[in-house]
Amino acid sequence: MVTLNIFKIIKEAKKEYKFNKRSEKFNKIEKEVLDYKMPICSTLFAEKVKGADIKAHEKIVLDSKDLMSCCLFASCVKGTDIKAFEKKVLESKRPHYCHIFARDVKGADIKALEKVILDSKDPHLCYLFALEVNVADVKALEEAVLKSKNLEYCYLFARDILIADVKPLEKVILKSKNSEYCYKFAQDVILANKYVLLKAVKEYKEAEEHNQQSM
Repeated sequence: MVTLNIFKIIKEAKKEYKFNKRSEKFNKIEKEVLDYKMPICSTLFAEKVKGADIKAHEKIVLDSKDLMSCCLFASCVKGTDIKAFEKKVLESKRPHYCHIFARDVKGADIKALEKVILDSKDPHLCYLFALEVNVADVKALEEAVLKSKNLEYCYLFARDILIADVKPLEKVILKSKNSEYCYKFAQDVILANKYVLLKAVKEYKEAEEHNQQSM
């Protein structure tokens, strides 16, 4: 396959459109990009070039089933059919791309995308969704993180999500009897019960030392 210098082509197309609008030369330049059928090239052309045939480039990206390009096209190209791209992403049931789409695309169906995240039970993505998506259901996402009992994301959720319910997250940390996370939680989480956590750190460390001496 011949390599396409998309940035050179975009420069030529912009110059041609500026002086001659959608001329025969412009159409020929654009056809070269469309015939290449590379989603990232169509995304860049549609985003950067005034007068681009949005629907034609949109079709290239949708037909490619490249989910990252679907997210990029929907977020970067004005006048595109956001719902068509969202449908592709939702049908894939890929939580990583649902998170990106919800975060980056104005007008996205947050609830539908969030459901894929919650169904995945992935504490990392639940944390990121709560952190980066403005109208996320923080309570539901926190519940998923709690159920995972993942210490790192219980700690991060409490530290970074302003409206998190800190108490149940702290409870998971305390129950773990992990002195490192108890200390981090006490130091970094504003509403943490520092007295209880630091007391637990001391107790757990003493227990660890006792166990080592007994071996």
